[in-house]
Amino acid sequence: MTLRRFLLVLAAALFSGTAIAQQNTVILPILATAPELHEGIWLNTTTPLKLATLRGNVVLLEMWTFGCINCIRTLPYVSGWHETYAEDGLVVIGNHYPEFGYEADLNNLRDAVGRLEVAYPILQDNDRETWSAYQNRYWPTIYLIDKWGNIRYKHIGEGAYATTEKAIQTLLAEPYTPPQHDATSTEIPALAGLTPTEPLNVRSGPSTNFEIIGRIFPNEAYYILSENNRWYQILFGDATAYVSGDYVILSSDLDEDS
Repeated sequence: MTLRRFLLVLAAALFSGTAIAQQNTVILPILATAPELHEGIWLNTTTPLKLATLRGNVVLLEMWTFGCINCIRTLPYVSGWHETYAEDGLVVIGNHYPEFGYEADLNNLRDAVGRLEVAYPILQDNDRETWSAYQNRYWPTIYLIDKWGNIRYKHIGEGAYATTEKAIQTLLAEPYTPPQHDATSTEIPALAGLTPTEPLNVRSGPSTNFEIIGRIFPNEAYYILSENNRWYQILFGDATAYVSGDYVILSSDLDEDS
């Protein structure tokens, strides 16, 4: 082999390797700062989640509703990523904004989450608060939020599963250094939360003398609005709702135990 031919072969090999490396690299520019999640009812978690407390994690946020066939078809992939990458720092959240009235019913949502075997946290968004904050228009839509709280990837509809997974891997691989605490910051503290230790009646007032208006269950999280003699007023749709403090664990207590 002549020197010229050797150099041509070497150059072709180097070009081929560079092309392959480029194919395996995902460029993910910052699209926007991710809006904070609204304060609503959570399923599949004992504490309400906030993006501000998830810094250092990659968040997959999916806008979905259980009556949407396109959403249902994405669930095996989203659930698979939850199972595969949770230990690496991926937090999957399903923001459930209903298209039809029956999807807004909390019991129907609970049944659907169980039937569809969804194991990751679900935020009920009946008033389209988080949906609107993201200026979202379609079910399903997936957002990937990086460790600093920036939206780095968005996909509308089904498909692009390999591309989405590669984006997840890319964001998880990024190094993260927690920012220095700013003593002058004036962040508004989030509402406290609670989770019941057993199925628990929800009442219209702060005692057993009031009407039962619903039930809440373990592995669900609710925001506390006020406290009255060990009865907690909780965020429970549009209702004025209270639960007994004798059968709940506060999110602050769970944080101390973790």
